[in-house]
Formats: sequence, C-alpha cells, structure tokens
Amino acid sequence: MAILLLADHDATHLSDQTAKALTAAVKIGGDVHVLVAGAGAKAVAEQAAKLAGVSKVLVAEDATPSSGRSMPATPSRRFSPPMPRR
Repeated sequence: MAILLLADHDATHLSDQTAKALTAAVKIGGDVHVLVAGAGAKAVAEQAAKLAGVSKVLVAEDATPSSGRSMPATPSRRFSPPMPRR
C-alpha cells in the first residue's frame, strides 16, 4: 500500500517538516508518493524527487496569485441537519 505525503512548501523550498514526515512514512513501509501542490510546485517537486525514500512525485501546479494565506479547509457556512420533529 502506498503512502501519500502532502508536501509543505513556500513555493520555492520544501519545509523541514516534509522531510520529517517522509522519515516517518518510510518507517511505516511501502511506497511513499509525495504530492506537491500550488504555485511553484514544479520547482519544489524537483527537490522532493531527490529525497531518499520517495517513490513518486505528483505535481498540481497552480499559477493563481496567492495572498500568502491558507485557504479554508472547510466550507465557510456550516451545514446543520434539520432537527427531528417531535
């Protein structure tokens, strides 16, 4: 079974946290695939490919200008299921 590792980067360099997570993933065993997404992904993917233990690098390049802020991982409006009638 392959492990998918999402690379943390600043559009130019991989973070040290990615290498630490890779070390843990290699200890689990199996193939480790690294996903590099966002602006500058191609350049960062080349760095990821050089790390020992990486079986495959997946790239999702996004040329959209970034404000430097993270995008929310959850919708801005929360869904509340209807309350049951009594």
